[in-house]
Amino acid sequence: MDGLPADLIPLPTMPYSSRPLELPLDIEECRTALWLERGNITKAATRLKTDAARLRRFIKSSKYLTEEQNEAREQLSDIAEEVVYEALTDSEDSSRRDAMAKFVLLGPGKDRGYGTGAPKVTVNNQKGGTVIVGWADGTQFEPGRTIEGEVVDG
Repeated sequence: MDGLPADLIPLPTMPYSSRPLELPLDIEECRTALWLERGNITKAATRLKTDAARLRRFIKSSKYLTEEQNEAREQLSDIAEEVVYEALTDSEDSSRRDAMAKFVLLGPGKDRGYGTGAPKVTVNNQKGGTVIVGWADGTQFEPGRTIEGEVVDG
């Protein structure tokens, strides 16, 4: 597999269907499983024939394994970003390009002002009474007043 560290140890043949609790997890075996599964703890635990919660605790207790898991995930993100770029620059399939552009603008590019816009306002006035709408600075709207071409009903 591409991008895997050259110094991973081979995983031993495990003669059991579930790793016994008295058999401690080995840090290098866990590292290998994490890399083979690109940082996915549940899949790495399956490969090691142990419980995901047990492996998660073991990784959290090890700065070394936490850093290895993070790097495996970073490399997976690098691969995904390359796919995004390929889709955005696909001159043969405009639907693929359009779909990826929408994905980027609604996700990673939303800080540029793209997306669904400002949240919508919902008024739930079950008790009746006066509803006063205004700006965050305390300025209130007046019924019938025109604001940027829209009439605010009173």
